[in-house]
Amino acid sequence: MEDFFDNELVNMFEEMLEENKSIYFEADEFCEIISFYLDIYDFEYALKAIDIAFSLYPNNIDIKVKQLEYFVGTEDLHNASGLIDNLKELCFANTDYLIATARYWSLRKFPFKSIDFYLAALKNEEDEDYIYNCLGNEYLEINEPTLALNSYKKALEYNEKDEYSLFSCIHCYEILHHHRECITFLNQFIDVNPYSEEAWFQLGLQYLNLNWYEKALYAFDYTVIINPKSIAGYTQKAFCYEKLNKWEQAIAVYSESLVFDDTAAFTLFKIGQAYNKLRKPIQALNSFQKAVKEDPQFDKAWFELSDIYDTLGNNEEALHYIKKALDVESKEVNYWKKYAYLNIQLGKYEEASDSFKIIIDLEPNHFYNWLAYSELLMSLGDYSKAALILHKSFENFHRAELYYQLSNCYFLLKNNEKSEKFLKLALKLNPSIKQEMQEKYSILLRGNNIKYKNPGII
Repeated sequence: MEDFFDNELVNMFEEMLEENKSIYFEADEFCEIISFYLDIYDFEYALKAIDIAFSLYPNNIDIKVKQLEYFVGTEDLHNASGLIDNLKELCFANTDYLIATARYWSLRKFPFKSIDFYLAALKNEEDEDYIYNCLGNEYLEINEPTLALNSYKKALEYNEKDEYSLFSCIHCYEILHHHRECITFLNQFIDVNPYSEEAWFQLGLQYLNLNWYEKALYAFDYTVIINPKSIAGYTQKAFCYEKLNKWEQAIAVYSESLVFDDTAAFTLFKIGQAYNKLRKPIQALNSFQKAVKEDPQFDKAWFELSDIYDTLGNNEEALHYIKKALDVESKEVNYWKKYAYLNIQLGKYEEASDSFKIIIDLEPNHFYNWLAYSELLMSLGDYSKAALILHKSFENFHRAELYYQLSNCYFLLKNNEKSEKFLKLALKLNPSIKQEMQEKYSILLRGNNIKYKNPGII
């Protein structure tokens, strides 16, 4: 890469511009300079080189082809079209011209025309790896992943170190849902390139797609052997241990990566979760505390801290930490549910009630949110508000439980007429849960002397 950027001709050209002096370049040298700038997408300097080149060689065909490449690179399709027509008789077999024209048709969204020009360019036996990659892209545009795969494989044959071709092959296999074939392909590639970190890593991911965790572990082992600082390799290796319920080994792998991990908070979080699985709450607490110290905006770690303190019976600490999670992420409904639950546990019913207002706004299509909110309001003695909430819930649900609840609510409001009305609706909707409802709202059923055609209902 350093050799690429340390281009003697380019250095001379830039020196000429900076010092405003005259340096003579051959036409083919200008073409090399222009190509350099086009390759790094420095279109400003590419245009400067083109203008100077034309001032010296106004009729040079190769420079005109470079100008065409510039127009295509900057997506100046109008000027590109005119130049393609002007050059077609002279450059019908010129590789650069054919590639630039293929790219032009690709930008115009005419993939079949683009493919024709790429195939024509291949006949010159130049830049095959690049052309096959481009062909692969066009075949994907016309929804031909098998043809695309064959093209990317051809590109790899010409340049086995081309990671773009490798990833593109894998992408095609995934489009085709050919995971086993992809595994075969990657193993064959590794036979030729045994030190390819990316190939081993991708092989591991393919094994994961098939839930072959032992084999995936083997592949990720090689990934970190080749690159001992591969965070992705360590993360996936630990994930395999998790799926195999080998939590101690997962912790060991995560801990090993901490030495060079720039995202230590996440790794510490995963260690904490593994300790949770091992039922070691103190070690888990320690890991989660370190995680939020590394990243105070890590809401999931705050939530885990709250959860552990809740499990340990320390509701005050649990409430403190769930507030921290909500300070970071106020739109996460599960945090609000935890906050409401803890407030109920601590007898802070008004705070819990306020939480439920937010919960049903965030998750209005969850039946139990409405039921729990109405029950909380009734426990607070706010029967009128509970009735309003239940009526509002009917916009989303037609559930017997809500009608039983509303009947109970109206009974407690001493409105027997409405109580009987909603009890009848509840029984009509689902008489099978009458026993459960009788145990739950026995005061309601004792207080109503309703006669039904079927005396066995109550």
